[in-house]
Amino acid sequence: MDRLTESVRAFYEAYPYPAGNAVNLDGYHARLLLSYLERPAPARQPLRVLEAGCGRGLNLQAAAALQPDVDFTGIDINRVAIGEAQQSAVRRGLKNLRFLAANLLDPASQPLSGEGYDLILSYGVIHHLSDPLAGLRGLGELLAPQGVMALMVDGLYGRQPLDRYLAALSMLEPAEQPVAVRMTSARALARVAENTLFKGNCWQGTAETDEVEFADRCLHVHEYLYEVDSLWQLLADAGMAFLRWREPLEWSLDLLSEDATLQAKFSQLEELQQYGLIERLCYRPKLSLVIARQGNCARSPLDRVSVAQTCFLINPQLKPLVEAETPGYRLRQQPSCGVDPLEQRLLALAASYSTGFRGVEMADRLGKTGETVNTVYDLLWKLERDEWLYRPHDLPGGMTP
Repeated sequence: MDRLTESVRAFYEAYPYPAGNAVNLDGYHARLLLSYLERPAPARQPLRVLEAGCGRGLNLQAAAALQPDVDFTGIDINRVAIGEAQQSAVRRGLKNLRFLAANLLDPASQPLSGEGYDLILSYGVIHHLSDPLAGLRGLGELLAPQGVMALMVDGLYGRQPLDRYLAALSMLEPAEQPVAVRMTSARALARVAENTLFKGNCWQGTAETDEVEFADRCLHVHEYLYEVDSLWQLLADAGMAFLRWREPLEWSLDLLSEDATLQAKFSQLEELQQYGLIERLCYRPKLSLVIARQGNCARSPLDRVSVAQTCFLINPQLKPLVEAETPGYRLRQQPSCGVDPLEQRLLALAASYSTGFRGVEMADRLGKTGETVNTVYDLLWKLERDEWLYRPHDLPGGMTP
């Protein structure tokens, strides 16, 4: 283990990440993430998922409990966090989950899985490695030929306020000093930044975060920041290909301006240039995307004529609005949306199908209440396009879509 990797491990063992018990499963739904890839055949059973850099394993434990027919493995260099996660999984009786201490730069320490993992999750890890390319290549080798990887790295432009704060901190407390020594000054300076650098942007509130989050955000011993061009180069060098952003709307030029002249100029840019424009104009502190081995491609859009025989599941990221005056839903971090009575009935029925439903089945059920077949099919097509529904490649219980 190289010296930098030892420093990163020591840091996380002193500040096991994350603190608390909050869980966010938006990036942990195996079938949803796999549905983004064009796959010629259903996945084998059971699906195998690896989280590389799972920390204390809070999200992975919740995911394993929610998806009992999926095999989950969590690895991390932090022996303290892995020990805690393993004990917690045993207490909860999670038979489909295991945790192992491993180094992403040491292939011998990593768990193998036959033909590879169907899904690999790596959130906020690659940018802390002493050799990010070697780490990503290694994960690519663990990935099944038609598997997907959900990746998140820190973004250069979105972190500029924080980087300016860190530069100021280094003038008071050199980065070479121990984290514990720098902590007091770092907190005090962060309180100053709340009214300057952090005011009104995504870093507002940094000064009051818990000790673990604050250390990870402001006092980390090593981090490499990416912008879109350098990230795309990393993917290419590692033999990986972009499929989509985790949140595509965040990377849509349509949201930037309604000016027709400007929109025309936007459209003349190549896709990568469009993303570069967005990251310069907007705060994108995290670059979260879904990738696969080169040679794979993103799922083709659903053809309207295929809706009848297509199998759907409701998107597990879709959450009903609680205590709202009118029915509505929210998908991920998108703005909440109201729904009309037909949409409400269809979504309520969709939520009752734990193993999926075909378009023709939904049309038959809603037809009994007076809805026409084409009306239902049009609505299914729209909801799938908006990602409120999705098309799984396989279904819980080993059923075939």
